[in-house]
Amino acid sequence: MFPIIGVVHLPSLPGSPNHVSLDFVFERALEDARALAEGGVDAIIVENYGDKPFLRSVGEETVACMSVIAWEIRKETGLPLGINVLRNDAKAAIAIAKAVGADFVRVNQFFYASLSPEGLLEGNAGEVLRFKRAIECNAMIFADVCVKHAHHFVSLEEYVENAERCLVDALIVTGMSTGREVDIGDLRRVKELANMPVLVGSGVTPENLPKIAKFCDGVIVGTYFKRRGRVDVKRVRRIVDVRDSIFE
Repeated sequence: MFPIIGVVHLPSLPGSPNHVSLDFVFERALEDARALAEGGVDAIIVENYGDKPFLRSVGEETVACMSVIAWEIRKETGLPLGINVLRNDAKAAIAIAKAVGADFVRVNQFFYASLSPEGLLEGNAGEVLRFKRAIECNAMIFADVCVKHAHHFVSLEEYVENAERCLVDALIVTGMSTGREVDIGDLRRVKELANMPVLVGSGVTPENLPKIAKFCDGVIVGTYFKRRGRVDVKRVRRIVDVRDSIFE
């Protein structure tokens, strides 16, 4: 199976500069989740994408709101569920995953460190995994390699080499920024080196999916699925149809 994971980009949550109302967040999130499910995605990942500018560690209100919204999305769609707490709050993601029974979390900087617009993002795999064990959370950890919107101090090879010792379940390769296509050379190199699944996490379109699919085990799609800021069922189906034609 070559999974397509659709992204629910939450509008600004309470406490964020652009927050409007929690009712608005629920309405948008559930509508986008329904559209993703109707279009045929295999899983959904929920992100606090509207909470710009991001914090490196979020407040209790974000954990509470994301938990309730993610629970409703899982109940509404019945699809496997992932959590990503931006900018890099892995412990918050694990806590939410435990509360809602999520299947995986995405962590932008799980090990090593990078320089981002939010400041220095520091990996804390050991602390996060001990917390995960302590609360008996079974969610898998998908970790970014040279995550987008950041400057990195080590090579792709060093990231991949240390993924196993940090007990990562899958690696994510992205372009330089949101919606940017992944570098095929980088993707191919990670796939050659990794002893675990490799996902592409940005810039996927119907046109480039046949090329990308040769060197990965699944994709996370957010930007392409949107039309005027909302998930478009037709766009979701285009990606799903291309995937099905590749693997028929």
